[in-house]
Amino acid sequence: MSRTYEDAITIMRVATGRRNENDPDSTDTVFLQYIKNFVTLTFCNDIKVFEGYGTYEFTIDETSDDGVLEFNTDNFINIGGQGFVSLTTQPTDSTSWNQIWIYQDPMQFYQKWGVRNEDILIRGYPTEMLFYGNEIVVRTLPDVSYTIQIFGYTRENEATISGDKEIPHDWWLRYIAYGSARDYAVDFRLSESTKQSIEKEFRTQKNLMLKRSHTQAKNSRCQPRF
Repeated sequence: MSRTYEDAITIMRVATGRRNENDPDSTDTVFLQYIKNFVTLTFCNDIKVFEGYGTYEFTIDETSDDGVLEFNTDNFINIGGQGFVSLTTQPTDSTSWNQIWIYQDPMQFYQKWGVRNEDILIRGYPTEMLFYGNEIVVRTLPDVSYTIQIFGYTRENEATISGDKEIPHDWWLRYIAYGSARDYAVDFRLSESTKQSIEKEFRTQKNLMLKRSHTQAKNSRCQPRF
């Protein structure tokens, strides 16, 4: 059975004791905003869940003079240390691809590749990239068009959350509801006993989420590092 953000609001009302929908401090709109803030700002940084791992794909070609691309997605909160690069147009008899190593320390990256030297770099097959701030820098500069895939943890887009939309995964319901209720309880200065009760249940739900991700990770095959 699918769960919705309306279900989360119902749980929030019970947990906080704010069941009067006509109270301007506890309307559905107010509760929904707390849910949006929790899902898009807190959830993604509080725990990394197995189902939150995703792929981002982009292309870079010979028209780039400096190898710099804007990382124009708000859905990723971080990325891993490796990705894949391949020719955008594959020959019919080849599926050539290679790993691309990802730096997140500009000092290490530019110590190797140098700065402001794009005019002397020999173009070819990109092997490394820097992810820093909201930019991606690819080296070496591409000689043709390449497709690059990188991986990392994603977060929910606020635009997809409304009162009648389904929660992506049913088992997120109580974690989201109690996480949002916890923030609400702090801001509206509910009683200490109420806050403690909400915090206790929130930690229980958080542990259940982590156990599920841990179980999924254990079932993943280990890859040798050679």
